[in-house]
Amino acid sequence: MEQTPIAPFDLPEAQPFLLDGSNTGFLFFHGFTSTPQSVREVAHQVHATSGATVYCPLLAGHGETPAVLAKTGQVDWVASAEAALETLWSRCTQVIVGGLSLGATLSLNLAARFPEKIHGVVSINGSTGLYRPEVVAPLYETKGSRFIDGIGSDIAEPGMTEVCYDRIPQVTLKERFLLTNATGALLPLIRQPILIQQSRRDNVVDPKNAPRIVTSVGSSEIHLIWLERSYHVATLDYDRRLIADQISEFLSQSKFPHSGTQILT
Repeated sequence: MEQTPIAPFDLPEAQPFLLDGSNTGFLFFHGFTSTPQSVREVAHQVHATSGATVYCPLLAGHGETPAVLAKTGQVDWVASAEAALETLWSRCTQVIVGGLSLGATLSLNLAARFPEKIHGVVSINGSTGLYRPEVVAPLYETKGSRFIDGIGSDIAEPGMTEVCYDRIPQVTLKERFLLTNATGALLPLIRQPILIQQSRRDNVVDPKNAPRIVTSVGSSEIHLIWLERSYHVATLDYDRRLIADQISEFLSQSKFPHSGTQILT
């Protein structure tokens, strides 16, 4: 009997998940138009190595259809992130937030606004409002299709694929622009230890965002790591094991107070 194929967003690996562990929690967000599938392998490795409780939620408008995403905006994505923070905060005494791409933006946003609940931040190819001109110009177009081609699976390693939308609603690009720029303005409020992992060749987010985070945050401990072998979706790329190892190490180190600004590259 022929079986009906499973739609990509119905696959088990694309669903949100919680890995129970210690009282240290790691809240891990996927990126724009993506799903938890993009960070699942790294999340499981971090859990296995560090023993931390790891929670990977699904952001509003994601994991369904581009039309559903079109009905959401930055307020909804932030609300999803805040709800996930409350979920993990209720289970853990220490919470570190992190994410890929827009997930990193949301992590920075939360860290700036909820310092009493967040003890550390991980940004993987995060955007803080620095865009290439060719990315910004289309935001002002009023004619043409309501959707543009997707930006997923920017991966150097052959055979690796991201479960994400193949089309992006034009209206959500403006929402993303607002969220990333607002978060960039909030960076000086971040005082927690921060790990910044940035691909040198990123075809989606301008790598200049990483140095911008370094020079803007108010943290006393700043780790900047350049990923030499991966493109934008680094959590599915050649450096994914390195990313997981660095996050695990960061989770253990962020338990302790630090004095004096340290920028490690």
